[in-house]
Amino acid sequence: MFKNYKKNSKKLQKYAAKLIPGTSQLFGKKPELYLPGGNWPTYYSKAKGINVWGLDNKKYLDFTMVGIGTSVLGYSDPDINKKAIDMMKRSSMNTLNAPEDVELAEILLKLHPWADNVRYCRTGGESMSIAIRLARAYNNREKILFCGYHGWHDWYLSANLRSIKSLNQHLLPGLDPLGVPKFLRGSVIPFRFNNFHDLDKVIKKYACKAAAIVMEPCREEMPSREYLIELKKIAKRNNTLLIFDEITSGWRVGTSGIHMNLNIHPDMAIFGKTIANGIAMGAIVGKRKVMKNATKTFLSSAFWTERIGPGCAVEFIKKHKKLNLGKVLVKKGAKIKEIWKNAAKNSNLDIEINGIDPLASFKLKIKNWDVAITYFIQEMLKRKFLASDRCYSNYKHDDKSLKKYKDACNEIFSEIYKYSKSNKLKSKLDGPVKQMGFKRLTGKN
Repeated sequence: MFKNYKKNSKKLQKYAAKLIPGTSQLFGKKPELYLPGGNWPTYYSKAKGINVWGLDNKKYLDFTMVGIGTSVLGYSDPDINKKAIDMMKRSSMNTLNAPEDVELAEILLKLHPWADNVRYCRTGGESMSIAIRLARAYNNREKILFCGYHGWHDWYLSANLRSIKSLNQHLLPGLDPLGVPKFLRGSVIPFRFNNFHDLDKVIKKYACKAAAIVMEPCREEMPSREYLIELKKIAKRNNTLLIFDEITSGWRVGTSGIHMNLNIHPDMAIFGKTIANGIAMGAIVGKRKVMKNATKTFLSSAFWTERIGPGCAVEFIKKHKKLNLGKVLVKKGAKIKEIWKNAAKNSNLDIEINGIDPLASFKLKIKNWDVAITYFIQEMLKRKFLASDRCYSNYKHDDKSLKKYKDACNEIFSEIYKYSKSNKLKSKLDGPVKQMGFKRLTGKN
């Protein structure tokens, strides 16, 4: 019974596995991806700033992606909370529509003068599915050229019907398209990020048959402007839509999407995650020629009309702009990268650091990296940190918490070097090695 386990995370996790297949609704929150065997806290009781309290009331500093990249202002931001409570008091759902829809649309279109219209939903994956539907409706084509990670829906996962390796370079290797209709085989074609060879051999070849070219304008690195300019030319020449997925990258380096910093404007830009600082919200911003198809094809859902998401998005964007938060996140992200770099250098370890400053990750060039990162997560947890091989910078990553994080990284990197040299690292684990990908998690090695 839940009441018997609600204060014991390990027992609750074991009980939950019997009731909820996979334990978590989000792949990235599965405890096996951090510490298997019940050693990861898994459940929280409350959170504030970058402080997270487990069910046992232990407090941790969050140096992971902080809410899977949703909460750049920190958890339970007082201004966002105040707005959410106000929206609830005045009814989050209603027979009529929320005026905040119009206010948010006005703000988004002012930030994106290249666009004419806006549509809303509540999650990133469905935002992308809406965008794909609109693209296919626009030019009556079915094929999609894509680069990056764009969600769990059939249109995207069908890439692996052609080859189980199609999505390996797009965040998660080994995704099984089980349950995806076989007739979708060949409907989506991957291309490599910032790769001029694929620009010639894949994009130019299929663009005339594609409804859209879809990509994350940035994840691990910024693309070259020359590449994006050529990509846009190909799209325009073939009447193929260019769609930028800014679900992860949006609001990280400026008060908008990264494409505005690059000054390359797509036909549609997709936002989610961060746009309301942890409140469920998604938005599709686009040109009238494609967005008008929203009234021709069927797009409709009750909770796309609730009030809390748009209201909190309005509040978030205003606060983001006031704080100049993009520059703050870039600065803090650079400090985190520097911590990793120096900790590795001080410990005689080789390190590979990836990602733009606000979306950073690292990998130690060491034998048995899966063991090393498991040890890192384990020992950081003992020092009251939620940590992994990536850290998305946050407004609440202040100097005090960064100093603590720096000291912990230095200590643990040194231990990793010492135990690796003596081949004792695996014996220092308190449980199994963490899961590193989708195949391992489902037992399909």
